[in-house]
Amino acid sequence: MTIAPSGTRSAGRSQAPVFVVGCPRSGTTLLYHMLLSAGRFAQYRAETHIYCSLAPRFGGLRTEKDVEQALEVWLASDCHRLTGLGADVVRGVVRQQTRNAGDFLRLIMDQMVQQQGAQRWAETTPAHVLHLREIHAHIPDALFLHVIRDGRDVATSLERQSWIRPFSADRSRPVLAAAAYWDWLVRRGRAEGAAVGAAYREVRYEQLISDPEATLRSIESFIDHRLDWHEIQRAGIGSVGRPNSSFPEAQGGFQSRWRTQLSSVDADAVSQMLAPTLRALGYPDIAGAAAPSIALRRIAYGARFGVRDRLKRSTPVGRRVTDLSHYTPGTMVINEEKMTGVFGPAASPGVKIDR
Repeated sequence: MTIAPSGTRSAGRSQAPVFVVGCPRSGTTLLYHMLLSAGRFAQYRAETHIYCSLAPRFGGLRTEKDVEQALEVWLASDCHRLTGLGADVVRGVVRQQTRNAGDFLRLIMDQMVQQQGAQRWAETTPAHVLHLREIHAHIPDALFLHVIRDGRDVATSLERQSWIRPFSADRSRPVLAAAAYWDWLVRRGRAEGAAVGAAYREVRYEQLISDPEATLRSIESFIDHRLDWHEIQRAGIGSVGRPNSSFPEAQGGFQSRWRTQLSSVDADAVSQMLAPTLRALGYPDIAGAAAPSIALRRIAYGARFGVRDRLKRSTPVGRRVTDLSHYTPGTMVINEEKMTGVFGPAASPGVKIDR
């Protein structure tokens, strides 16, 4: 097999791929499903995790051997099943033309666009926010939508998922680890976004749910794609029609939930930890200076997350420790069955969604 050069496009923004990224529980799934509901995007309801899982595990997909091994994992997964593509089709294009992670993803998605008669594709692995420069280098016309939500609400939701492991001293207060993860990921994502310049746009979750029409108009001009809110509601794909909430028993909207879901002690600690980033983002009700123990936790967690990320993507450690459980058939979280439904014509203009 000869590895061919990466493909490029020249059709402008109207056909450019769109990456919806951000910290988990920030509204990335909602915005992605809005794009799918708008039409002319290839229908694909899964997170590929190419840059944060498959590529680190298989050496960045730079050699024939790594590409072959990655292909076998991909083809056995729900990620492949949901493309609707035949295994032979995927093998054919990927083997012939892949020299990096971007090629692997782009070739599969382009085949899906062609098979469905769509105009373009979008992708929504939240952690790809850490890889914007790399994606931009591999797929130069890619556009990035970074969904940002109040970190106090994100931490409250993330704590319930138990995805972020706290330090042993914080086992009784895991919300601190969740808050620190949001802080680190958002700051890193914004730095990545600054590096790719005009290809990057931030979308505030709070604005998306309180005034979806105005927010979508802004996104529409950025990605050069019609995003009619009424058409999106009628299509009602996935979480546009039914909220994906960590708090199914809660009443009211998904903003400022941290005020009622966290204890006063935890709410104060989280607010202190996140104050610098929340202030930079313009969020209200920011706490004062953090207590020394909280400030040190913010630094320590950030260092831990950063070291693990560098080890995974820049050293041979990535081949040994990168988790591939996302690709185990039947075990990945699919943005599909559990979130289907339709916004009826009488639905309120605000949207309730928690991811």
